Amino acid sequence: MTQQAENKKPIIKVILNILSNVLIGVMGLFIIYMLVTMFTGRKGNEPPAILNHSIYIVRSNSMSPTFKTGSLLITKKVDGREIKIDDIITFRKKNDSLSTTHRVVAIIEEDNVRKFVTRGDANNVDDPIPVAENEVLGKVTVYIPLLGYVFGFIRTKQGIILVIVIPALIIMITQIIQLLRYKKENKPETPKEELNTGEDMNAGA
Repeated sequence: MTQQAENKKPIIKVILNILSNVLIGVMGLFIIYMLVTMFTGRKGNEPPAILNHSIYIVRSNSMSPTFKTGSLLITKKVDGREIKIDDIITFRKKNDSLSTTHRVVAIIEEDNVRKFVTRGDANNVDDPIPVAENEVLGKVTVYIPLLGYVFGFIRTKQGIILVIVIPALIIMITQIIQLLRYKKENKPETPKEELNTGEDMNAGA
């Protein structure tokens, strides 16, 4: 039983090391991802964007009850011909500084020009002006309640420190500790013969 217990210890240690490395890798990827999403498209009012997908935070309840203020939206850039009635699209008019996300309730075809009649799910009337194809920023593919509050906090100075800087420091410290431990465990021992020779030389002096 004692021998089996001793054999299990190295296996458990290996498993813990693997899990630790996986966790560190995941944290590292998360930090890189957050940095990219935060600093990509920061010029003007452009949202963070990666691989034709953009991230938006809902600022009003015009689409309630589908999603409410504080929800996080992920939109995909699509061809206007792919948009259908009942799709939810994000768009920005020429003179608007902020984007709007509403549902397509009708499609107008005029002289090969496609326009979308939109309406918020919480509204009783359509939006006054149809949306042109070139005003569409993307089609909503995912919406997650409340996560927008978290993402908005992450983009603040306090959020950067809490979610990025501190985990990055933890990873660095963990790696340094592992490196020092590895060097200590693999440090070559001084042969006893060399030690004895040194003692004799000192004695003779």
